[in-house]
Amino acid sequence: MISTFDNIVYSLESLHPYNSTKYKVNTSGIGNRTVKLILSIEDNAGCIYAVSDIHDGSSILPKAVETEIGLGGKYEITDYDIFQNYPNPFNPSTTIRYQIPEDGLVTLKVYDLLGREVKALINEYKTKRRYEVTFDAGSLASGLYIYEIKSGSYKASKKMTLIK
Repeated sequence: MISTFDNIVYSLESLHPYNSTKYKVNTSGIGNRTVKLILSIEDNAGCIYAVSDIHDGSSILPKAVETEIGLGGKYEITDYDIFQNYPNPFNPSTTIRYQIPEDGLVTLKVYDLLGREVKALINEYKTKRRYEVTFDAGSLASGLYIYEIKSGSYKASKKMTLIK
C-alpha cells in the first residue's frame, strides 16, 4: 500500500462536506508504476453504496470541493511509524497500520494492561514499505489493550479500546 487517502467517518456533521468532495489523484513522482485505487468500506449502519464509472469533469456529478491527493511525496518511506488503530474504540476487529524504512524482522504484539501478551500479530521478516494488519479481538474481554511494534532499534506502542 502506498497511501490511504482519507479515513472518512460519516456523521451528521461530516455528511455534507464529504458528499460534495471530489478527489483527484496526482501520481507524478512515483515513477513508472501501476497504481490501483481500492475503495474499502466498513459500516455498521446498513448503508447502500454505489461507485460510478463516470470519470469526467462534467456537471453529471457536480462537486463543490476538489481535493488533490499526491502520491509522489508519500511513496518514499524514511521513518519508522505505527499509526493509531481504526476504528478505536472497536468491536470486535480493528486495523493497525505501520511502516518500516528498511528491511528487517518485525514483531507486532498486543498486550493487556498487566503486560501479558495477548496475541502476536506479526513476527517475521518484512521489506521496506507500509503495512496494515487486522486484529480480531472477538475472544477477548472489553478493555484497554496496548499494541507494540519492534523492528531493528525501533520500538513504539499505542493504546486501543475494545468495547463489547
